[in-house]
Amino acid sequence: MKQNTAELRKNFEKRLIEFLKKELSHLSGTKFTRNRINITRKESGAVANIHFEYLTNTRSYEATILVEQPVLQAAIAQMAPPYPSNLANARFVYSMSTTSEKDACIDLPTTEQGIENACRRMLALLNGTYLPIVLNALETGPAMVDDILARPKYYSHPVPLIFTVLKINGIQASEESLARILSEQTLGYTNHHELKNAFHQHLASTSG
Repeated sequence: MKQNTAELRKNFEKRLIEFLKKELSHLSGTKFTRNRINITRKESGAVANIHFEYLTNTRSYEATILVEQPVLQAAIAQMAPPYPSNLANARFVYSMSTTSEKDACIDLPTTEQGIENACRRMLALLNGTYLPIVLNALETGPAMVDDILARPKYYSHPVPLIFTVLKINGIQASEESLARILSEQTLGYTNHHELKNAFHQHLASTSG
């Protein structure tokens, strides 16, 4: 008997979380609940939330990823950038949805083989792209700089965050790196252009 959409969703969502829980059991500080993965770092209070949500109009699932990082947020607050965050919610240093990425939403599967394929595809997306970004943000490692440069619009204050991460890790930016950090591409969005440029040049002159 053909299952309706509600039954298909219920079955797939249960299978997806069971599969991800098994495959990602090695990640520390991770909790799996329905349609959601939470990753925490007790020492810093950092929290990442990965939420899988069904999109009725496309019959597919998006993943929404949010990261709170108190260490970085405190540093940004102290810097007091004279322009708003790229993100709608000031609580987050990172926020993205796979609806804004090419081929990153998973169609609702309707067969057993489809469920297996969808679970493996979601795991591949997480392992290949999103989990490294999340873990870098939670742990403020040097690799976070490259993550920000690659996708600045998903970060609250890309350039101040980069300078903060460099300082945390005791890294001095080279002239070549500094030119890329201060480029227009790293603004995330080009609103408040003059304010951003002036503030970023100030950060560059006082860093190191």
